[in-house]
Amino acid sequence: MDPLDTRTLCLGALTEGDASGYEIRKLLLERFGHFLDVSFGSIYPALAALLQEGLVDCQEITQRGRPDKKRYRITDAGHDAFVASLLQSPGRHKTRSEFLALLCFAHFMPPEQVQWVLDERHSEFEAAMHEADRWLAESGDGTPAGMRFAAGFRRALMAAACDYIREHRVELKQR
Repeated sequence: MDPLDTRTLCLGALTEGDASGYEIRKLLLERFGHFLDVSFGSIYPALAALLQEGLVDCQEITQRGRPDKKRYRITDAGHDAFVASLLQSPGRHKTRSEFLALLCFAHFMPPEQVQWVLDERHSEFEAAMHEADRWLAESGDGTPAGMRFAAGFRRALMAAACDYIREHRVELKQR
């Protein structure tokens, strides 16, 4: 298993406790949303595959007036597979950014549109920075150091991105 594929991320989320597919996605967005895009369309097939492989168990909970809710739990084999996938990872850092791709062609765009794009991303990055601050403040001493490191790294990247936009946006006005 690839350490960043959806199956591995689902197992990682389940190391924190039993969860529904919705709760898994919420946790993944909270922790990894700034650098990974995990959709319901990828989570549920991943959970089905993990269930078939015996890496998770599923309990169906009957809900009144709503469809049954499925809660997943990682098995011992799932925990072992999760740890094994982490040990195989080279831990590379890759960034995919539609924002940066768009700005490569800013010279084809009206200047006011370019400035609007910069404003939108700046607001988005500030919100992500504040979200990381909130999470770091709320996470207790029991939060694993690696998770705190990742949140702090996210905050640092977002702060650097905001600074860079502020300091260099004028360059895109002078095309």
